[in-house]
Formats: sequence, structure tokens, C-alpha cells
Amino acid sequence: MESMTGYGESHFSAEGVQIVCTARSLNSRFLDIDLNFPEELAWFRAHSEEIIRKRFKRGRIEISLQSAAPLPVDVVFNVDIISQYERFLSQRLGKKKFTLDPREFLNMPGFVERRVKDWRAYQGKFDFHLLRALIKMQRGRIAEGKRTTRACTTHLRYLARVQRQIGVLHAQSHRRKLNHIRHRILEDFFGQQGSETAATQSHGGRGRRAPAENTMRVAKLIWNERKDEILRSVHNDASEEISRIGMHIARMLQIFRKNESAGRELEFFLQELQREANTIGAKAQDSEINNLVVIMKTEIEKLREQVRNLE
Repeated sequence: MESMTGYGESHFSAEGVQIVCTARSLNSRFLDIDLNFPEELAWFRAHSEEIIRKRFKRGRIEISLQSAAPLPVDVVFNVDIISQYERFLSQRLGKKKFTLDPREFLNMPGFVERRVKDWRAYQGKFDFHLLRALIKMQRGRIAEGKRTTRACTTHLRYLARVQRQIGVLHAQSHRRKLNHIRHRILEDFFGQQGSETAATQSHGGRGRRAPAENTMRVAKLIWNERKDEILRSVHNDASEEISRIGMHIARMLQIFRKNESAGRELEFFLQELQREANTIGAKAQDSEINNLVVIMKTEIEKLREQVRNLE
């Protein structure tokens, strides 16, 4: 797994001019290529972009070709002007052929032309040094990616420990709440049921149906009077969210072990971790769990900063 940060350069000379090819890579959600070439090398843009797209999938790739001095140009004589003057003078003087000395035209505008040099003969050289700069940059990306992967793995393992602690505390807290509700129900209702049941059993045949009817009546009474408290205990159960966080962490650790480009997939799981942590924080009514949720969110943000730099 590579980082999206890297740098490489390659030096070479062509036509007596020193040229430096530099390659820089920065963070970006998509592959963004920026080519800074002299006008004389504009023809090399499409070929360079093709080379880059074959090697990289994400990141802002900046390539520049800079020369220590202006690139040389071809100096040529505009022989068409001389031919036109010779035809004009031969017609005026009535001669079949009239030849002029080119030295007489040196100061004439347009006679000496500076034309852009055709650098296509050096394409192989440009390809070699572009690839050399890209390889150096990629080596830096790989080294940075290994360090980032180790840091992310450390954060994930710490997150796993926090998740287990939250799971233990939540199970204890939820069990206490359920026991409290059960105890109150037993005190408020089933003590009353016992006396009524004993009274109904003294009426012979009616006593056989009375326990079942009495149980249903008490159950309805419990539901009507304790409905909000029972539903609140169910809604505040964050066991599923805690379990999903454990699964997301395990999946992310598996991705890092594969050592493949999966930056976008990791970003997706980080969004899910953040959402689950927010849900646990909203449901939790325990100060220790809330403190651990804050720690978890901090670690998720640290992970997000690291993952943003991975391809």
C-alpha cells in the first residue's frame, strides 16, 4: 500500500542544455495530473500523461521539465524572400537571371528566422528520465506507505481494545438496568398478584382458570404502566453497534495485511466507525462509556488523517 506523498527528480542534458525532470505527488481523492512543460515540449504532454496513468491510480501528480538556460532553437534563412527579390530585380533590369549575395539580407526583417527545434528525436531520452523520476517518487511513496500502514495498524489495535472495554462496560450497565426494571416490576405487581391468586384459588373451578387470566391481566398492566421504561431499556442497547465496530476493525486490519491499494475502502469503513461511535455515545448513559467513546472518536480522526494519505 502506497502513500500519495513522494518526490523524485532526474538530471540530463540535451543539445548542450541541462534539463531537470521533477515529479511530485500530493494527496487527492482522484488521479489529477499537472504537467509543466516548456512550449517547445508541448508534444510530450499526451505521452507523459499516458505513462503516469499506467503507474498510479490516485493522487495529484505534478511533473515539470525545467532547463538551466533557454532551450536552443533552429536559425534558418528565409530563402523565399531572396528568390522573390531576385525575380523582381531580374524583371526590372531585364536579365534572365540575377543572383544576390545573402549577406546583403542579414539586416532585413524576416530574413533570419528562429524556428522551434524539433525535439522529437530525443523522445527516448525524455521517456527514460521521466520514468526515472517517477520511479524515485514511487519509492518514496512506498516507504511512506509502509510507515503509514504501521501507524494505522497501531491505532486500529488500540481501537479494538477500547471497543472491548466499551463492550464489557455496556454489558454490565445494561444488565444492571434490566435487573433494576425487573426488581421494580416484581415489587410493584407480582406481590399484588400473589394475594389475588390466593384469593381466587378458594373459589373451586374458577381457580383453575384464574392463574392464567391473572397473569395476562398483570402483564397488560405492567406493559401499560412501564411501557416507556421497558422501551427505553431496549432502545439504549448498543450491543449491535459495538459488535459492528469490532467487525469493521477486523476488516480494516485484513485490508492492511493484504498490502493493496484500498484507500477509498478504508475511508468508507472510517465513516462507518464514526457513525457507530456517535450512536453508542447517544445511547450510552454511563460516564465511563462516554469517556471511552470520546477516546474512540479521537483515534478515528487520527486514523482518518493517516488514511487520507494512502492510495
